Amino acid sequence: MNNTEGTATVKAKPPMQMGDLNLIWEWNSPEEMQVQLAGTQDREEYLRDRVDRANWIAQRLRLTPDSEIFEIGSGEGIMAEVVAPRVRRLLCTDVSRSFLAKARLTCQEHTNVGYHHIQNDFLATLPSASFDAGFSLNVFIHLNVFEIYLYFRQIRRILRTGGHFGVNFLDLGPSTQSFFHFYAERYQQANPFEFKGFLAWHGVDMIAKIAAEAGLTPLLDEFVNEDGVCFLILRRDEEPAE
Repeated sequence: MNNTEGTATVKAKPPMQMGDLNLIWEWNSPEEMQVQLAGTQDREEYLRDRVDRANWIAQRLRLTPDSEIFEIGSGEGIMAEVVAPRVRRLLCTDVSRSFLAKARLTCQEHTNVGYHHIQNDFLATLPSASFDAGFSLNVFIHLNVFEIYLYFRQIRRILRTGGHFGVNFLDLGPSTQSFFHFYAERYQQANPFEFKGFLAWHGVDMIAKIAAEAGLTPLLDEFVNEDGVCFLILRRDEEPAE
């Protein structure tokens, strides 16, 4: 139906660009930073968890002193600081300028660490086939399926053949169900900026399908589900023979 006769003309406000919503990840104080990173989790507990996860992901990605790797959503650089001494090169990437600035301070003693601001391009400006591995923890838990797919396509492009990417995401489980109901209650009152920071639930079947759609191979035999917090390794295989 397109009947505008007898109605006033209203000039629509230009829509917000999706990338503008990433401003929610900027912060102005250490307290704001900690909430962005871990919600109400104790700071010391959070730091121990990040160090443990960094060691864990380094093993899962088969890192060596010759590895060139990247991290999506490096935050304040805790995991990067742990992993950097084990590899040749590490690129911290983030949509937040304030987090990148903090990561620079955290990793300032590591000359093999670089920094890249993601400007709603899903890593499209990085050179192809330039990394042996990558990882992203506690980032894809906030993304919708389209964002995940767009990232996966670029991850496949920038990985070298045989390269691995480690990611975590959420399914409904004992440790995530209460968060699901918390955000469900907040949904109707949330504005777009707040919603950008919500948690998202997808499950391994959906993530594996999106990865395959983007050209990555999900290593389902290495899948880990910790009561709803899930970890999966993806691999960039060779191009199929024509």
